[in-house]
Amino acid sequence: MRNDFTLFFRVVPSGKKVVYYYAYDSEGTRRGPWTTGQVNKTAARNFCNALNRKGALLPEEKTMPSFEEYAAGFWDWENSPYLKERRKRVKLTQNYTDKCKNVVDNTLVPHFGKMKLDKITGDIIDQWLDVMMKTGKKNVTINGYFGTLMTMMKWAVRKRVIERDPFLDVQKLIKEPKEKKIATQDEFKAMFVNDWKKVWDNDLLMCTAHKLAALTGMRCSEVLGLRGEYVFERHLYLHGQFDDYGYRETKTKIKHQISLPAELSRDLKKLTKVNADGFVFSEDGGEQPITRRRLYLGLQRAFKNIGIDEDEMKKRGLNIHAWRHFCNTELLKGGLTVKKVQAVTGHKTEGMTDNYTHFDPLEFAEVTKVQENLLKKIPKKQENKKPEAAEKKHPALKLVKNQEAEKTEGRRKAS
Repeated sequence: MRNDFTLFFRVVPSGKKVVYYYAYDSEGTRRGPWTTGQVNKTAARNFCNALNRKGALLPEEKTMPSFEEYAAGFWDWENSPYLKERRKRVKLTQNYTDKCKNVVDNTLVPHFGKMKLDKITGDIIDQWLDVMMKTGKKNVTINGYFGTLMTMMKWAVRKRVIERDPFLDVQKLIKEPKEKKIATQDEFKAMFVNDWKKVWDNDLLMCTAHKLAALTGMRCSEVLGLRGEYVFERHLYLHGQFDDYGYRETKTKIKHQISLPAELSRDLKKLTKVNADGFVFSEDGGEQPITRRRLYLGLQRAFKNIGIDEDEMKKRGLNIHAWRHFCNTELLKGGLTVKKVQAVTGHKTEGMTDNYTHFDPLEFAEVTKVQENLLKKIPKKQENKKPEAAEKKHPALKLVKNQEAEKTEGRRKAS
């Protein structure tokens, strides 16, 4: 028959020998040790018996929470202790925390919800990764879930909710090579140089928004967030972005100048005459920018007009963000160093966050040269062409609201 407690001596830092004890819970698991404060076993045994009669042999311990209990409110923007602590040291966005909360609610809780936090081991996490892979999710998506869970578990270790970090025993999945076929120079010229009115259905606003993204590498939210007050003669000042959370800081939290070729600068100025200092890409006088979906539908229609259908767009990844890849590629091809390209686009990795902040992108003559070369017309063959056509000036740009785009979007919503 097992005793309710076990006594043993331990030498404390002062050099004194003190009796400690282990006790056993209802499941027979040994707990402790705890000190009796006594220097001999008789006194220690009397001490433990007295505790046992009071039902206090096992000091009250914190109940180990389930993952679901622990996760409740972890990503709450206003009240989370974790987020309050993090915001003292880094700038966080509500967009980021909302995405993490979505991962917890829809992916992590359904799998780990009922598990006690200390039962989530490296092996358990590895098994979960296998389950995610079997569902057909891509490694990059699973690694995003992995990162959210890792953040939560490491915080649990720091706050001593659990004793050991399970992520010491498991790693992320391998990064899958992803082939991305960006738009070509010929496709760019077909969309913006040869006959932009036909391609963009005479919609200056839509054409200019995508031309800006292609020539500067600005993110979609940065294009939508561009305000007339930050558009100048041959450059713009990247000051903020516009997304589901309204007008706010850019993703990198850094404001910087971006060079503009003369043609693009003129197009932007025509839009600012309509929307003044408000949002440049707006259809209500600059009060609010157009939607991301409106941008995508316009791009989809333009690609279709040059012979690229929706299936090919998806296969090649030709979305709004693809212009960022296009710009990076063309600037590198044009002779800029990687650091200079990153200084222009603001595309920074953690390891290079401050490596090139001393660069002034306005001093990069190569940038404007690359932009202007992209905007040059391809000389046409002389045969079958009237001489006066070669001297015909580029038609004046007009700002029109594309009614067909609205009808298309309406039919999509109706279906």
